[in-house]
Amino acid sequence: MSEVVERLAEEYGWSESVPNLSGKLRRGSLRYGEAVELANVLGYDLIWQKRK
Repeated sequence: MSEVVERLAEEYGWSESVPNLSGKLRRGSLRYGEAVELANVLGYDLIWQKRK
């Protein structure tokens, strides 16, 4: 978690506080833009796909 927070801080200017990210995830208060940035530093793409 600390490595992810460090990368988010470097690339996107996020707070370097692990409890801040942990709290957002726990509360479900992560904004969509933050989710995209988080996925990016983890090496994922968020894809919207129509249900069949």
